[in-house]
Amino acid sequence: MLIILLLTLAILISYPVIGVKMIMAYRKKEKRRLKKLAILLTVLILLPGFFFRVLPGSDLLWAPYDHYQDRAFYQELTGLEFNDEGIFFEHDSERSFNGDGYSISIYKLDQKTANYFKSPPAAFFKKHPHLGIRTDWQIQHWKRTPIDTSEQQFLDFAHSSLPTLDFELQDLLNEKGNYYAYRYYMSTPSNRDEYVNNIDFYIICPKRKLLIDINHNI
Repeated sequence: MLIILLLTLAILISYPVIGVKMIMAYRKKEKRRLKKLAILLTVLILLPGFFFRVLPGSDLLWAPYDHYQDRAFYQELTGLEFNDEGIFFEHDSERSFNGDGYSISIYKLDQKTANYFKSPPAAFFKKHPHLGIRTDWQIQHWKRTPIDTSEQQFLDFAHSSLPTLDFELQDLLNEKGNYYAYRYYMSTPSNRDEYVNNIDFYIICPKRKLLIDINHNI
């Protein structure tokens, strides 16, 4: 993200530089150079819009990359490569500069994928999800619901009210036939007991054909 911001800054700085060069080329009647500079300026104006997806049609160009990224993420998460069927519910809080905030996305699963999770292989429970880049976090691989009462602190930290839906996260975790997993980071201040302050929490509901993805950082 930092690299993209630096590149965007460099592009913005280049605008007046190219503009001056275009004026000079116009005054000297260097038509060929003026044309090249105009093309370069146009490309540099459109480039940030493409990267930040505000340029009309940019989402279509990004679609193959998004498709690949989704399959890779789900493979790491569950051991199965698949694409979801779109968003069922989504909420994102404002994020601070260091990324602190809360987000929950509920994705729809197709029938084939939902059927797979009705009886997943043993590796699903032993190897997934992976830690990925969160090497200093801890992990709980997939488990069957209902959730263990000893894990309530993780649910409490990941919990969010879902006022527009006819169920809550606690309902899904008490409902048989579902699965949950989470990656988490425990803070251990010197003057108090350790507590959860970062979590990625996941729930799969094969019968409802839903996958829940929660991230909470403080």
